[in-house]
Amino acid sequence: MEISLITPVYNAAIYLPALIGSVEKQDFTDYEWIICDDGSCDDSWSILRKAASTNARIRLIGQENSGVSSARNACLRQISGKYLMFADADDTLEPGCLSALFRQMEESSSDLCIYGWYIHQKDKLFSYVFEKKETEATNEKLYQMILEDPYLCGGGYPWNKIWRVSSITENGSIPGFRENLSHYEDKLWTLERLDQIGDPSISWLNRPLYNYYLRGESLSHSMSAEKFIKLGEETIDSLDAIIEYVRHYHPRAFASAETLRNDRIREIASVLREAGITV
Repeated sequence: MEISLITPVYNAAIYLPALIGSVEKQDFTDYEWIICDDGSCDDSWSILRKAASTNARIRLIGQENSGVSSARNACLRQISGKYLMFADADDTLEPGCLSALFRQMEESSSDLCIYGWYIHQKDKLFSYVFEKKETEATNEKLYQMILEDPYLCGGGYPWNKIWRVSSITENGSIPGFRENLSHYEDKLWTLERLDQIGDPSISWLNRPLYNYYLRGESLSHSMSAEKFIKLGEETIDSLDAIIEYVRHYHPRAFASAETLRNDRIREIASVLREAGITV
């Protein structure tokens, strides 16, 4: 098996047909697609079962709702591919995505390839490709950019990266996402894996191969004050975990971690003010 694709699913029934279609139309076929339904309450499981009945490459896992990290970890424990990549349930792959990434990893012999993507926001479409400052960054500068910006160097997103499994395997398995964190767990996992491969061999594919959809309305309009305050507290706890990790392993990037935390705190405070929420 060449590529293991992982997807966590939770109440994504309206989006899954598009993702399934985009994977099934790939011209590369030596892959396995491991999908974990994290206790969905909609028709996600029935849609996935139907897809699996006609595509033997799909392997389904069902579990009680335990969060996206738990779902990803359940998938990680099942992979058998040479390369690892991710797709979120409400996004899609571009045509030729898998074949382009397989060819890139084989020809570059890199531990990690970071690739471009499209951003869909309502009726607007943007593409993200990399600048010279990203592709030529030192390891520490790479850390700083990932910490400070959601997009630079691919940010902490799992879905714009493909990893060589042997480079991130430890004691026979790939270390999982931290299940005690509710936010930024993917950014921290990315930083941890970069450390794991040491002096990483990274290649860049300046071609959009993934469709990332920004969805939903303002949190201040869709959440109660109590829920939003709880969300803010969970976010800060997650950022504190990143700060502690960076403090220990990358002290030169500590200022960038603090910048990330302070920026998010200001954003949370601004939304609270706009919504008239006092704490």
